[in-house]
Amino acid sequence: MTENEQTKDQLIAALRQRVAELEATEQQYFSLFEHAGDSIYIADPVTFAIIDANSPAARRLGYTRDELLRLNLDDLEVLPQEDETHMLSAWESSFSGSRTYECHYRRKNGSLIPVEVSSRVVTVGDHQIVQNAVRDITKRKAAEIALREAVEELDAFAHTVAHDLKSPLSVMLSYTWMLLDEVEQMPTELIRTFSEALARNGAKMNSIINELLLLASVRKLDEVEIVPLDMGFVIREALGRLKLMIEEYQAEIVMPELWPAASGYASWVEEVWANYISNAIKYGGTPPVVEVGATLLDDHSVCCWVKDNGVGLDADQQARLFNQFTRLDETRAQGHGLGLSIVQRIVDKLGGRVGVESAKGAGSVFSFTLPASEGRSH
Repeated sequence: MTENEQTKDQLIAALRQRVAELEATEQQYFSLFEHAGDSIYIADPVTFAIIDANSPAARRLGYTRDELLRLNLDDLEVLPQEDETHMLSAWESSFSGSRTYECHYRRKNGSLIPVEVSSRVVTVGDHQIVQNAVRDITKRKAAEIALREAVEELDAFAHTVAHDLKSPLSVMLSYTWMLLDEVEQMPTELIRTFSEALARNGAKMNSIINELLLLASVRKLDEVEIVPLDMGFVIREALGRLKLMIEEYQAEIVMPELWPAASGYASWVEEVWANYISNAIKYGGTPPVVEVGATLLDDHSVCCWVKDNGVGLDADQQARLFNQFTRLDETRAQGHGLGLSIVQRIVDKLGGRVGVESAKGAGSVFSFTLPASEGRSH
């Protein structure tokens, strides 16, 4: 073999090796492109026509790749009108580097998903392309909303608790200092009066703290064991807790002997009954007449309800009922605004729903649903 032939063979071998390396690199980049976690779009920088897109891009929006290639980025991106000027600036900026922004992408079925777009202009040979890496941020947005709501809730929580604990605590401190200063000269009856006031305000603080602990436990537990309930026993336990209140208000409680069988978590369901019944007593007529009952519904759920003979609620009050820290009638009954929001959380966790039917002057019916179970509860 001559030297020229040997050189030729070496060049051919080197060329083949280089081609193989390029093919391997191309396959590597194609694999990265095709199996990226984000949706990737390649588009014309002038018309924004989609030149190529990876499989996640098509799958997440419900298109085939061929369908995507007949669209442009404007067909997919949805921006608030006030952001259009900002986005024009974003596109211009991407020509000198990269730009990250948030918007919505429209699925084939018309629904929108929140996304974060990392856009940049890339020079390939003698022309440019736009490369958009699009990340679904649905979970992140949900987490941000949950965090924002939690912060707002914490602010309201701190304000309400500080306000509600301050009043009984101030009373207790006042009576305590008077007892300390004058107990030796005080008549026995006055000492008893002061002691009763201390006990009453201490009980009020204890009630607030117990509801806060319950609220925290309901928020913390993701799942509880849902089992068939002995509803008669559950409601008797709730009424037992309210015995002194029932006597104080001279309330009449009307309830059935038999209950449709329902499933739930007994201690939480007892809390719901106790909240509803105590509100019916506090906001009922004079004297309060409170009817309780339950109805088996067609959707295989049980609707439990409490009816009062109070003045009723207008539409605005009904809309605010289950908002945390809402008080509906501070002149008639002192509450700390946690009860119905706890009811809402409990019933949500048990897979049910809460409701109220009311009209001014006609009383109110508060309800909650639970999954039905077999048999009847006594």
